[in-house]
Amino acid sequence: MPDIGATIPAMPPPPADDDAACQEKRCPGRPPVLEEGERRDLIMRAACKVLHDHGYHSASMDKLAHVSGMSKKTIYQMFPSKHDLFRNLIRERLFDGKYTPLIGCFATPEDELVAILLSIATNVLQPDRMCLIRAIVGEIRDSREIRKIMDSIEISGHSNQVEAWLSRQQAAGGYAIDDVVELGRGLFGMTIGKMILAELFHCREPATPAAIEANIRRWVRFFLRGLSGEGACAGHRAVALSA
Repeated sequence: MPDIGATIPAMPPPPADDDAACQEKRCPGRPPVLEEGERRDLIMRAACKVLHDHGYHSASMDKLAHVSGMSKKTIYQMFPSKHDLFRNLIRERLFDGKYTPLIGCFATPEDELVAILLSIATNVLQPDRMCLIRAIVGEIRDSREIRKIMDSIEISGHSNQVEAWLSRQQAAGGYAIDDVVELGRGLFGMTIGKMILAELFHCREPATPAAIEANIRRWVRFFLRGLSGEGACAGHRAVALSA
């Protein structure tokens, strides 16, 4: 019997630089080579969708791998546990908003405060952020793990941006600010908070950027009048006139 293997010509070895060329051109049949930041973002997006669709208890690493298109090994290399993954998701997407005040670029403190709140609104009211908030609201009562995650997160983003502004004004002595934390929470609630609630419960059509800015500026002016004492003075005048 002839040696059949001998009739098949041997494949020549690939050129030494084929692998490098393939990395450059992303050869057909191979998945694209993603940067670590891109892989992390895909995993985060998948985690948000899985949490929304299946809940925390059923959000397995298998589901996360399937939705993200990443291997479980890749996910575990970035996040050692499911708890760690979802803690990072919630902290980064909801609480670590980045804002650097542009000192000297605002005509008034009011303009700077409006810009801070507008940057927060633009970030929080994005569809993927609202999807995450809805998922958390749906899980918070029944999932002890989600409650632990929320309790463990040190809020270092949105509220602190407002509190930092209040602290600067308190130091400058321009307004009567006695409790930075409480006033910051109050201002956040009367501006961003009510918009989040409206989005959560679909109370109205999504507002345009211009409408959001106008609404924020209106409530900021009420807030600053209260801090400057104008609201109190107006109230005393009204009482005096009625008497």
